[in-house]
Amino acid sequence: MALTVGSMLLLAGCGDSTESSTASPSAGATAAANSNPAQPKIITASIYDRGAVPAEEGTYESNRWTKWINEQSGIQVKWTPIPRSQEVDKFNVLVASGQAPELITSYDRNMLSRFVSQGVAQPLDEYIEKYSTSYKEYIKKHPELKPFVTFDGKTYAIASMRNTQAATMIWIRQDWLDKLGLKMPTTVDELVEVAKAFRDGDPDGNGKKDTTAIAMSNAYSAVLEDLFMARGGEWFIENGQATLSFFTDRYKEALSLRKTLYSEGLVDKEYVTDKNWARQKQLWITGKAGILFDLFNNGPTVDFYKSQPDAKLMPLSPISTKFGKNGYQKEVPNYLLTIFNKNMKNPQAAMEYVDWMLDKGWYNLSYGLEGTHFELKNNVPVTLDADKLKKEVGYASEYRIVHQEVMTPEFLLARASGDENDQKVQKSVGEAIQVAQSTDFRKDFPYTPAVDEFTDISGQFQKKWDEIVTKVTMTPDLTPEWGISQIRSEWEKLNGKSIEAKVQEWYEQHKADFK
Repeated sequence: MALTVGSMLLLAGCGDSTESSTASPSAGATAAANSNPAQPKIITASIYDRGAVPAEEGTYESNRWTKWINEQSGIQVKWTPIPRSQEVDKFNVLVASGQAPELITSYDRNMLSRFVSQGVAQPLDEYIEKYSTSYKEYIKKHPELKPFVTFDGKTYAIASMRNTQAATMIWIRQDWLDKLGLKMPTTVDELVEVAKAFRDGDPDGNGKKDTTAIAMSNAYSAVLEDLFMARGGEWFIENGQATLSFFTDRYKEALSLRKTLYSEGLVDKEYVTDKNWARQKQLWITGKAGILFDLFNNGPTVDFYKSQPDAKLMPLSPISTKFGKNGYQKEVPNYLLTIFNKNMKNPQAAMEYVDWMLDKGWYNLSYGLEGTHFELKNNVPVTLDADKLKKEVGYASEYRIVHQEVMTPEFLLARASGDENDQKVQKSVGEAIQVAQSTDFRKDFPYTPAVDEFTDISGQFQKKWDEIVTKVTMTPDLTPEWGISQIRSEWEKLNGKSIEAKVQEWYEQHKADFK
């Protein structure tokens, strides 16, 4: 566990996260010596607004951590909150009006690619070479990040590794299985049968038929599609041709299952309108659902175990369909991507900020302050109070544009607080990471094809297919075949055939990079 930043980088660069934990902060070398005293150290930056800052903590623009960043880094950062669900529209408006922040941070490589082609972003190679020490070394030790930051042979973004590539997960109540004498499901048909038993068998023992079996919001219904290797809106290679998921036999089966779960009352009837996951969370935390379609770290929470102290929660190992077994979604190697706006006034200060974040800043934004939120034991930041950490630090990791954290089951358990519920959480999340690593996830394109014509219509197209899928799900006499024909019609109205040809051309040019 006792790793320095230097050794941490070496281990992470080797790509073996299972044997490394997290690094403690190190003084590190920064580019501060290159500072130009005549140039104000002020930068503007975007920050995802997920509505997660408690009112007593302040706002995304001003809170304990924005003040701490300014004090500790020596650089004044002014923040522009970007709603996560509206980022493309929001960034487009800011760019068009000339009000975009100097650092634009996003997960969406395709959007950033478009900003590169429009001249909104500028190359970073010279700045990295001239002003950076730590990030320059970091990107050398993480070559897996380079395809995500390189456009036409030049570096246009700052990238950070992920602390784990685990993403989605299906969680299941083992205690409910045990009570009803059921086995852990291994196929999609068995999962449906278990869901019916949870619906009808009174697994919570309250004498009422009031369980919904599956807690699922519209946002996480993609977990269902992943079972069939057919996530909505994703591109796949079918017989050498770039094909949208909707136009595969696999997607038809996914839509059929979605319709079955709804018509059989195995999911909440309101899930299709549950945009902020509030209904899903309520069902899950209050023990009214025994199966959860969500993320690898959202099933076991302190609130869940407080409400359900006797629950035994398990990550469901990947299950089979007639198309085979697909693993859970795995994230791409990079975390956030950050471009420099062409109008940036002080790129030197921006690179100094990146180096500071990589050397020191990420650590406290992840774990809080020593003595307040954690204490070091064997160089591991052990949580002092899980509730306090959630309230005061839970939103802070949003500010880490680069970091060196590596999440392993051993590290999670080691840093758990003395609270029994927190220990349950960390143990379960660690188990989920192992399950996520156990089976390959089919992803034919490592990132969305950088085809402007597709980017232009993506938002409009998604609204259309969302409407159609919802209509098929909720309407008894509408078939999956009808829904797919409607999606095809909307696609062709948006010049989809031409876009398919351009995506195919892009694939032929870049497929060597996918291996």
